[in-house]
Amino acid sequence: MESQVIHIAGPDGAPYQLGQPMLMLAGQKLLGQVDSVRLGHGGEHVHFASLAPVSDSRDEPRDVCTLLLYEACAHITRFHPQVQLISFASSRSVSSVDEPAFNPAAQVAAVERIGAQDIQVTPVPSGLLVVSGTWAYNERNQHQLDIALEEHRAIYREFARSKYHDRPGSVWRRRIRRLFP
Repeated sequence: MESQVIHIAGPDGAPYQLGQPMLMLAGQKLLGQVDSVRLGHGGEHVHFASLAPVSDSRDEPRDVCTLLLYEACAHITRFHPQVQLISFASSRSVSSVDEPAFNPAAQVAAVERIGAQDIQVTPVPSGLLVVSGTWAYNERNQHQLDIALEEHRAIYREFARSKYHDRPGSVWRRRIRRLFP
């Protein structure tokens, strides 16, 4: 079952087909995308390259990068059971490492939490840091992914609600909306 938070689609919003770029949407808002999804070993291995939130997600206090990775992995395991291994490489500018969601140490902790292995942080000459690793499908890793994903979904949803309710005038907006069902 798809997340109530993030919907994954293929190019132009069409249903996602394995091997296509992934669009990750919250309602109509594009949160991020995986530009390169490569298949290997007869479709049993998927590699995510260039998993990135859109630029306005950088102002988010929530960890959108981790949510997107978890959602992408969960989508693959639910809808493409032939996939047994997911590898990933996510690059960030060295200048963005002070942003919590883009911090390589936070990314490493997030992927370790779901059972990823062979995790590496590699600086490249272009001024980027690349966090890479592999996640193998097995019962233990799937369980860890499910727990971590639900926690991140809850944080995402809760912050969205509190953000709306904390705005000036929100009490009056709620009262007025009750008058017009």
